[in-house]
Amino acid sequence: MRIAAIDSGTNTLLMLIADVQKNGEVQIIKEFHNMPRAGEGVFTTKLIREEKISALIDIYSKYRAAATEFGAEKIIAGGTNVFRIAENAKKVIEKVKNATGIEIKVLTGEEEAELSFLGATADFNRSHLLAVIDIGGGSTEVTCKKDNNLIFKKSFPTGVVTIRENFVGKEHLSSDNLSEIYSHTRDIFSDLKAISVFPEAAVAIAGTPTTLISMAKGLVKYDAKAIHKEFLSIEMIEKLLQQFINLPFGQYSKYGKIVAGREDLMGGGSAILKTVLEVLNLNGAFVSTTGLRYGMVLKYAEENL
Repeated sequence: MRIAAIDSGTNTLLMLIADVQKNGEVQIIKEFHNMPRAGEGVFTTKLIREEKISALIDIYSKYRAAATEFGAEKIIAGGTNVFRIAENAKKVIEKVKNATGIEIKVLTGEEEAELSFLGATADFNRSHLLAVIDIGGGSTEVTCKKDNNLIFKKSFPTGVVTIRENFVGKEHLSSDNLSEIYSHTRDIFSDLKAISVFPEAAVAIAGTPTTLISMAKGLVKYDAKAIHKEFLSIEMIEKLLQQFINLPFGQYSKYGKIVAGREDLMGGGSAILKTVLEVLNLNGAFVSTTGLRYGMVLKYAEENL
């Protein structure tokens, strides 16, 4: 069955069109990436701005047309943290549905964590105790499982956009900013210390780890095949973080298109990933280019095919 799955997040709006079998086999047909930053300002006002609603409707309309063009039989859409916290989320969902026919299902933090794990580990060995780290715009999900046995699952209320709005300077990331970010992340993720059994390895998903590993490998544009299942060490993260300090956001272009649109988010995202890995006593993480939307496709196939 050909399915279009949309991940409607705080920072990005992503769509995967894929052929999926009941046995879990997935063939990617086409992927789409946009960064409307729907959650910008939401953590202060508790409202998704009108211009962001218009941007969402525009992208959803384009995604609807693309899904039709590529022959998708079903379109599913999941909304993450921004839809959990915005007081006008229902209004936004209604506007998107009226304009495009696509209904956004608001995922709980636990549902998001579960689906992210399912998608991220699709081609990893699940007989090992794995931790999946999903760094979003407004939340970060950490899930630890071995086979089908859940060890730990939690959605933490911090992400790259929340950190950007609360701790990062307007022009660049300073060393003082980074110190404040670390104080925040070490406090937020302290609950991870209560995990009964620490994972053997971690899998990191979303824009922060894919961008970091791309930069570490010297790539200037996104290449999923070149980075999927590659290992991103804490040393690599720290080396890049040091390069970010005091570098004006306007000069990130020296790293190529891979960083475009994420200049002011990389410091916070890197600090989140480094903190989580340190608390889990791991020296790095494998990067996965599959995540929530892949999990949505797999879950739909499991329940409906």
